[in-house]
Amino acid sequence: MKRLIPAFVLTVFCGCGTGYTFMPYVGQQQNWTTKPGAYVKVIDKATLYPPGQFPDRPYMIIGSVATDSEGNVAKAVHDQHADAALIYSNRKSPNGAIAIGNPNFAWAIPLTKSEVKAGLIKYSKAIQLEPDAQAYNDRGLSNKAKRDLDGAIANFTKAIEIKPDYATAYYNRGTTKQTKGDVDGALADFTKAIEIKPDFAAAYNNRGFTQKAKGDVDGAIADFTKAIQLKPDYAVAYYNRGNAQKAKGAGDGAIADFSKAIEIKPDFAEAYYNRGNVEQTKGDLGSAVLDLNKAIEIKPDLAVAYDNRGYLRYDSRDFKGALVDFRKEIELDSANDYAHFRVWLIRARLGEEKAATTELQTYLTDRANAKLDDWTSEIGHFLAGQLPEPQLLAAAKNADHMKEAGQLCEAFFYAASKRLFAGENAMATDYFEKAIATDKTDYLEYASAVAELKSLKTQK
Repeated sequence: MKRLIPAFVLTVFCGCGTGYTFMPYVGQQQNWTTKPGAYVKVIDKATLYPPGQFPDRPYMIIGSVATDSEGNVAKAVHDQHADAALIYSNRKSPNGAIAIGNPNFAWAIPLTKSEVKAGLIKYSKAIQLEPDAQAYNDRGLSNKAKRDLDGAIANFTKAIEIKPDYATAYYNRGTTKQTKGDVDGALADFTKAIEIKPDFAAAYNNRGFTQKAKGDVDGAIADFTKAIQLKPDYAVAYYNRGNAQKAKGAGDGAIADFSKAIEIKPDFAEAYYNRGNVEQTKGDLGSAVLDLNKAIEIKPDLAVAYDNRGYLRYDSRDFKGALVDFRKEIELDSANDYAHFRVWLIRARLGEEKAATTELQTYLTDRANAKLDDWTSEIGHFLAGQLPEPQLLAAAKNADHMKEAGQLCEAFFYAASKRLFAGENAMATDYFEKAIATDKTDYLEYASAVAELKSLKTQK
């Protein structure tokens, strides 16, 4: 809920009954929730909430009161059909205090017998008071925070119906649709937000993200670039453009964008991770490890950073270090099949094949929502000794040639690794070469096959 400074103190008051002056709230109605450390003094048959013990409820501002006593405040509450009065002062006042403001600002006035100022409030759902676009928008944000995405979309839609040029509501509905996986709906909403508000940097950034999801990498880069032009310190836009550049194969451009994101936001763990990922692809393993180390230092629960560092350590022949990383990655994301496969490979080559196989078989048995015929299950059953090599290679075949190339890259790598552990170096070399021949350079198995071949040639 957006918190704003309520319009409690106004310079002009109109008479409205004996003993006090009342000024109705004028302007777009807002929700406001009392701030920690204050109290709500509810007058006229209501409850007094001590400091720090008030309810977490939205209150509607209905006006301001100026008088010389709390008794007249009570009268104003009754006359104006309010639920409560927020009386504000500072800690020096013997009459108590309540601060008003937002999380970054607080305002207090001492209470005296000659002057009492208060804001009259009414507890209610904002929607029930009057059709208010921002109230629907705020309620939509609340729905979204509670993961009620359909409820959020309904409220953002209502806000747009009331105020058709409400760019923020279109944007919020777009991000919610994005979360639901409605890419086309999100794209339409971000486009509308930009049409209404051409300088809406966040809308460009999110539309770029959606464009990339639809496969329009050039469109995504154009949107991220526009967001950066509008907001030069937009670290997330640089980060997203870096990922788009990475998808396009522009490694140097991606590294430059990730570096700029880090320059703006030095604790941007994901930017370090992705820069390391690109450096790994470019063969700069030393820089990649440093970046992954930094990502983990900043964000110790970033599972993918452990995963990538594990692969780097594996290809650098630091198998014990890689095992630590894959174990940590599994701890954070137990459903990552490939991390379990690397644990098996490491333990098998370290002489623990029997224990490794038992561990992998247990994982495959417990694997949530596993399909016996899905591709990663085929790899797992092959490593665990439950599927012969010819069947693995046959299962890798696919009508989709791009998908087949990726699966063959993986199949040849894992088959080669088992041959290598069995001492069959010639066959292992042949399979590693076949994995590389698929030209799936973006596959981690491709990089590992290159590293294994290099090691085998060194041994000769």
